[in-house]
Amino acid sequence: MTKRLFALVALLALAATGSLSVAQTFDARGWTYSNPETNWIDSVMQTLTLEQRIAQLMVVRVPLDMDDKQAKAFSEVMNGYGVGGVCFFVGTAERQAAMTRRFQRDARVPLMVCIDGEWGLGMRLKDMYSFPRNARFGALSADADSIVFRMGEEIGRQCRELGVHVNFAPVADINANPNNPVIGTRSFGTDPERVARLAIMYALGQQSQGVMAVAKHFPGHGDTDKDSHLELPVINHTRAYMDTVDLHPFRRLVEAGVGGVMVAHLQVNAYDSLHPSTLSPSIVSGLLRGTLGFDGLVITDGMDMKGITNTYRGGNAELLALLAGNDVLLLPPDVEQSIEAIKTAAVTNDTVRLLVDYHCRRVLKAKYHYVRPYVSDPVRVPGAEHLAVCNDIVTDLNINIDRRIDSIVNRAIAEHAMPGCQIAVMHRGRLVLDRCFGHLTYDSNAAPVTPNTVYDLASLTKVCATTLAVMKLVDKGLIRIDDKLSRHLSYLNGTDKASITVKQALSHCSGLKAYDALWKLTSERDSIPLLVAASQLNADKSYCYSDFGFILLADMVERITGQPLDDYVEEQFFDPMGLASTDFNPIDAGFDTSRIAPTEVDSLRGLIRGTVHDPNAYAMDGVSGHAGLFSTAADVARLMQMVLNGGVLDGHRYLREKTVETFTSRHYEKQGNRRALGFDKPLLVPSANAQVCPEASQASFGHTGFTGTMVWADPECDLVYVFLSNRVYPSATPNRLAQMNVRTDIQALLYSDIRK
Repeated sequence: MTKRLFALVALLALAATGSLSVAQTFDARGWTYSNPETNWIDSVMQTLTLEQRIAQLMVVRVPLDMDDKQAKAFSEVMNGYGVGGVCFFVGTAERQAAMTRRFQRDARVPLMVCIDGEWGLGMRLKDMYSFPRNARFGALSADADSIVFRMGEEIGRQCRELGVHVNFAPVADINANPNNPVIGTRSFGTDPERVARLAIMYALGQQSQGVMAVAKHFPGHGDTDKDSHLELPVINHTRAYMDTVDLHPFRRLVEAGVGGVMVAHLQVNAYDSLHPSTLSPSIVSGLLRGTLGFDGLVITDGMDMKGITNTYRGGNAELLALLAGNDVLLLPPDVEQSIEAIKTAAVTNDTVRLLVDYHCRRVLKAKYHYVRPYVSDPVRVPGAEHLAVCNDIVTDLNINIDRRIDSIVNRAIAEHAMPGCQIAVMHRGRLVLDRCFGHLTYDSNAAPVTPNTVYDLASLTKVCATTLAVMKLVDKGLIRIDDKLSRHLSYLNGTDKASITVKQALSHCSGLKAYDALWKLTSERDSIPLLVAASQLNADKSYCYSDFGFILLADMVERITGQPLDDYVEEQFFDPMGLASTDFNPIDAGFDTSRIAPTEVDSLRGLIRGTVHDPNAYAMDGVSGHAGLFSTAADVARLMQMVLNGGVLDGHRYLREKTVETFTSRHYEKQGNRRALGFDKPLLVPSANAQVCPEASQASFGHTGFTGTMVWADPECDLVYVFLSNRVYPSATPNRLAQMNVRTDIQALLYSDIRK
């Protein structure tokens, strides 16, 4: 015992040499140095007796189902001892809030209020929200780790409102033993680095709200087949194994700045074959403090667990835990006995007395940062607004771990429906999915699709450029949707197209033909609109999807603004939105060809890459109202989110809400035309083989593109879905992507995940 205490005192002296943050002032007396943290700790220490300093190290269990009278008596007893904190385990949020207010009001030193809420307050409080277990979050891909941060952040936010300062989470154990009776789905998984990353996300999210995160169960409870609540598990791994596996998440959490570490009740023979890890100086002071360099709060696992009480009684375990280097003695089964055992040792041994003071100061330091700043805040039950946040987080989780999406995409790639694709999903204004699959071509050495891969959007140009430009002109009062195109395009006067309105062209009911190979008739860009003007009209003006109307609309934009379509939309939308990967003629815009997905291998043009696939748009130098725009899925998602938001993105208004409403509504529904103005809409009678899944609401809108693209927004679910591919490589036929319903089947899964 003497040698162990000597080593501990030496360790404490070494720790005391660390630098302190001080404030310096100068007056007639010279320099004065003060440290607010040290001053507060000193002032509290001066008010505490030896017994109260010992009691500050203890966090006690709040008994179940106390009435007001019992809660008052409990508070008086615990305040009499001067305990450092309380831990809640069961009940309702309202009851916990009421008792917290009472306990804090009665306490001489602010109490550290703790909870063991690994998956949220609902783990303990029956009227609060419970997130899924960590194992489900462990299924996330690496690019979605931020969802775990958001979970930790929200749990921290709810803890803060309820007056909780410390949450005993995250679990940093590796789920290495399928027979483990106590860890299992509480772990993030089996890979040490993956567990480390997600545990860090959780801890940092929680601590961003001022609530201490506590990594547990050190040095690793994952590979056991016994429950330390009932008996003492034994671990026989080598130090080398533990360093690589069990200790890895804890090391990374220490480096990331986790506030607390909980030491488990384990027999870890590689480090100490005589003592449980909680009572082992080699593990607590040597491994955790010394080797890992942890300087936060060290907390024992519950001292009332049978892994300890089966062997140690009468306060001896609490004394040994203190001597091992723990700061907080959690849930001592008998507070009075524990205080007495430590006091007796402290009275007869100055080293123990020094340890009491040292660890009391460490507890007060933690209180200075995690309790004192918030002790005057009102304690209240987290409101209903938190439920929406929690539901959003779980929805984003469901979308990101839905392996059915991977299955659909991988099957499409295997059957050469496309070489690869990007999928982006925004839900409630957040980019919750930005996934890449496959490669740019089917070649074995082809580059993989990345978030920076740029795709030819084909007819998505109609809504992502031309329609937006027309909406802007309406906003500025430069046109009306009932204007005749001939008012702005004089070459239409005297033709059978003189009476076509802007609204008719946008809705594909102008009588214009669907398509013709105009590029074969001219190599002059400006001649294409004139050829449209000279083309033969359909016999009636019933619905006929037409590129020609959008060629004329783009020409109208250019003549009214004095700017080509590409320059106008870049100035009005793309640049201010920060859409750096969105442009016409991407090679001319400075995009590296290697990041542009190729389209068709054409008999005249060869491999088409970086120039527009559509031949009429190509004849117009790559800038047309019906095709020519290139972009990434994430950029397109932001653009459509602006429309879904009623014309606003990131606090900036791009379009009037009334204009958005007008353009995303049908105007010829009575004529059987499903289209809005520029935007496509679901079929009037939904079908499983339509351009949009049957689950999409009638309020939804979007567009598809010939190259294998799709964008769709649904205001009823606040959902934006973008699918980009180069399904036309190396040949546009057959269209297996459409035949396999790839885009719409994925869209249907998104609705399923959102509505879970």
